[in-house]
Amino acid sequence: MGQAVFSRGWPVALLAVCAAVSLLGTGAAIAMGLALFLAGFAHGAGDEQAGTLRPFALAPAAAYVMAGLAVAALFLALPLAGLTLFLLLSLWHFARSGRGDGIGRAAFACLAVGGSALLRMDETSSVFAALLGLAPPRGWMLALAATGAAGMALSVATFVRGRFDPSLAATLVAVAQLHPVLAVGFAFAVGHAFPLQGSQIRRYGWRDVIAAQGPTASIALLGALAMAALVLSGHLPLPWAAALAFGMATPHMLSERLER
Repeated sequence: MGQAVFSRGWPVALLAVCAAVSLLGTGAAIAMGLALFLAGFAHGAGDEQAGTLRPFALAPAAAYVMAGLAVAALFLALPLAGLTLFLLLSLWHFARSGRGDGIGRAAFACLAVGGSALLRMDETSSVFAALLGLAPPRGWMLALAATGAAGMALSVATFVRGRFDPSLAATLVAVAQLHPVLAVGFAFAVGHAFPLQGSQIRRYGWRDVIAAQGPTASIALLGALAMAALVLSGHLPLPWAAALAFGMATPHMLSERLER
């Protein structure tokens, strides 16, 4: 019983932590959001197919990196097109790999991708402007906000049908109350990465998960820390760092075979 209560209550507890961190200022909120992205990265750091989980072999790993660099190049050449592609893939990926029925998964996906644009449009636009190196068009932001509105409507439909999901409810609060970077990092963690990581641990056990995901996750963590240091020191423009980050996340969305 206690374990069941904790499993349903932990998204709210993490939301409270994020809200407390937000009180420290925008920099702390962004740092917390990025930390959640990094913490959730490991769920896709192993090669999972046909009921097995193992480290990536050299050839698939090389193909993954090349695909990531190609997406990063697209982002740098056509920033808005690259970001649009990433958000569309994220929408599909969250809706496909989430928990619950189709309506609940679609509600979470739309909220995670477009909720901040709907409820905190100016802040969200500023974040995208920093990442792109140019302000996103108003029409583009309105389309993203419409995605968030769809997420809210689908969330209400989910709750009315008696399918209350603490992760979905906490995500709804997060996109309304938290800085966009922290809100999306929170949504990614509670509605996608952490539940999938938990499923992997239950299927394969801690040791096999660490053995399969540890090498790639460690390299990714070191790379992320190096990029952060370069950005903070002024040696790497933020749009370049964003392009690399989006590029390296995209192949996972195209090739993941996580089993629900």
